[in-house]
Amino acid sequence: MSINGTKNDENKTPPHIIDGLDDFNKKIGDKVVNCLTGMRPSGRLHLGHYKGALENWIAMQNNPNIKNNFLIADYQVLGDHLGDTKRLRDSVIDMVIDWLAVGLDPKKSNFIVQSYVPEFAELFNLLTMFAPYSVATNNPTLKDEIKKVEGRKDGSNNSISLGFINYPVSQVADIMLPRGEIVPVGEDQVPHIELARKIIKKVNTMYETSFPLPKALISETPRLVGTDGNDKMSKSLGNTIYLTASLDEIKKGVNSMYTDPNKTSISSPGNIENHVVFKYLDIFYQDKEHLEDLKKRYIAGGENSVGDGEIKKLLIEVLEKLIAPIREKREYYKQNMDLVIESIEKGSQNMREEGQKLLEELKEKMGITKYGREF
Repeated sequence: MSINGTKNDENKTPPHIIDGLDDFNKKIGDKVVNCLTGMRPSGRLHLGHYKGALENWIAMQNNPNIKNNFLIADYQVLGDHLGDTKRLRDSVIDMVIDWLAVGLDPKKSNFIVQSYVPEFAELFNLLTMFAPYSVATNNPTLKDEIKKVEGRKDGSNNSISLGFINYPVSQVADIMLPRGEIVPVGEDQVPHIELARKIIKKVNTMYETSFPLPKALISETPRLVGTDGNDKMSKSLGNTIYLTASLDEIKKGVNSMYTDPNKTSISSPGNIENHVVFKYLDIFYQDKEHLEDLKKRYIAGGENSVGDGEIKKLLIEVLEKLIAPIREKREYYKQNMDLVIESIEKGSQNMREEGQKLLEELKEKMGITKYGREF
């Protein structure tokens, strides 16, 4: 795999990039590593979040060699949703409930709310002194995010805040505070990891510290397209199937999916190249042998062919089997909110204790603590 079109001299993936959990196991071996990853609580979670992140997180939390820290980056949402803090509050709790419902376990991992840990903000303030001005002007991911905000039609794009522009440095603090060594990200987020490595390396060089340089763990799962075939599933496009979806909502989402408009009857030959239902089955259906048989019959047509109705019915069954237990567990946690609150309070407190140790070490090296004590 090439990141930003570059590879190392041996034409291999750069050493700070890990291609999936299999590559992770090869490169890390039996070493115990700290992991930091997270989400912005800006709305309900959907199947794209599940396949793109949560499924990987579950596998990671069950790996005894990974100390997992799952962050809810609520401060970062304020950068472009400052006037909607009520939704932010609801989204934080909904996100924690979703995490618990899919199988993330606060006994195995830290659930951390960014605003509960003031050490993040203090470290962020220090790291801005190490970050070059070009952070705000050259980061390709940030440029794309700014374009998205400026393109909004809901009146929330009157100006880009300094906090929004600074969020790449905030992410460096998120990674550095738990001494993150592994950061699961999408390929488009690799520039943030590269920035973190540059800033932390600068800290280490200037003050003779040895804070770890993070590596990006890239998901092997292809991005899940929206129900309309759009490259991205998102609430704004109305092409999502949420983890809270009822059976009727699953049916509605699947039945709206793009198929082959030229397959006018079951016996007609079909094309699966842009067939959204088959794309979902590729990702969610476990019986690959049966799936390949369905594809061949769909393409060939004739008396043994299958139609879109049969394919959609299968996908509805597959998704309902996945989502139904999540719905049930969500209801359990909604009725037991003390467990939800305890999970984020305990994890955030654990992070505070670790963060205070790091800040004490860094500030002592920088000579900005305990003034006068040296005399």
